Amino acid sequence: MVRRNLLAMAFLMVLASFVAAQAPATSTSRPLSPTARLMAAKTAFLKNAGGSSVPFDVVSDSIQGWGRYQIVPSADQADITIEVTSPNDGSGVSVSTSTSTDPHTGMPSESTTTTRELTVSRITMIVYDSKSRMALFSASEQPKKAMRDKARKDNIVEAAEHIVSQFRARVEPDMAK
Repeated sequence: MVRRNLLAMAFLMVLASFVAAQAPATSTSRPLSPTARLMAAKTAFLKNAGGSSVPFDVVSDSIQGWGRYQIVPSADQADITIEVTSPNDGSGVSVSTSTSTDPHTGMPSESTTTTRELTVSRITMIVYDSKSRMALFSASEQPKKAMRDKARKDNIVEAAEHIVSQFRARVEPDMAK
C-alpha cells in the first residue's frame, strides 16, 4: 500500500513537471513609457485643433520634413496624433462704437473706441497615442509680443518651431546634443 502511494506520488510529480514545462512562459513585460511609445511609432496624424493656420503649417511642415513619421490621413490609421492649438488669426485690433444721450444737451452722442491687443495666446502641441488617447508629449509656447503684423507672425513661427524642436529632442535625445 505504501509502495503504491509512493508510485502514485512519483507519477504525479513527473506529470506535474511535464505540464509545467509545456505551459507557455508568462512574460511580465512592462508597459512602454511615453518616450518609448513615441520612438516606436511609425505613423502620425496631424490635427489642427483650432486657431491660426500659421503654427499648424509650421508644425506640419517640420514633422513632414523630419521624415521620422509617415503622415496618414486619419487618426484611425496612425500610431500617434499630433494636435496643434493656436490663437486665432485676428489682427489684435478691435473697434467699438456706442451711442448714448449727452446729459447736458439731451442730444444723442456717439463715441468710438479702438483697442489693440498686443499679446498672443499660447501655441500648444499635444501628442497622443491614437489608440488609447493617452498623452505622450505636451508643450506650449507663448510667442513674443509685437506691434507689427509681420513681426507678430514671425514670432508665432519661431514659437511653433521651438515646440517642434522640443518634441524632436524628446524622440531623438542623441540627435539634440
